[in-house]
Amino acid sequence: MREFILHETNKSQLWQILKEIISTGKRWRIKISEYREKRSLSQNNLMWKWNAEMAGQLMAVSSESFSDEDVHEWLKKMFCPAKPITIMGKTVWVKSTKLLDVGEMHKYLNDIDVWAHQGGLKLTIPHECEYRELQTKQEE
Repeated sequence: MREFILHETNKSQLWQILKEIISTGKRWRIKISEYREKRSLSQNNLMWKWNAEMAGQLMAVSSESFSDEDVHEWLKKMFCPAKPITIMGKTVWVKSTKLLDVGEMHKYLNDIDVWAHQGGLKLTIPHECEYRELQTKQEE
């Protein structure tokens, strides 16, 4: 699958790409959707920080052992939206934070933040992080 990010500055390249695709003689499905940035490195780092913090806090009050990866898998099951992945004509729905855009990742982190707070878990929100900045913008 080929992805092309269309913008005013590169619209003339679109016709050339379409001509190349049509010349294959195959039938094509073209989906046009608004471009949204993938989750950011800052969001990903915060998620893993929280996973480790929660694993530590959960082990402190339980006889069970938890890793940050265990917490990650459990939280994905609870809060991550399923996204379609199609390979060889077969589509499956998966829950993966790698597939989230910035807005979806912010909602995912917010859902975790609320859930953790309600459960008595303490999560660190660094002063200089994108999550805090987006929270502040939403409150304005």
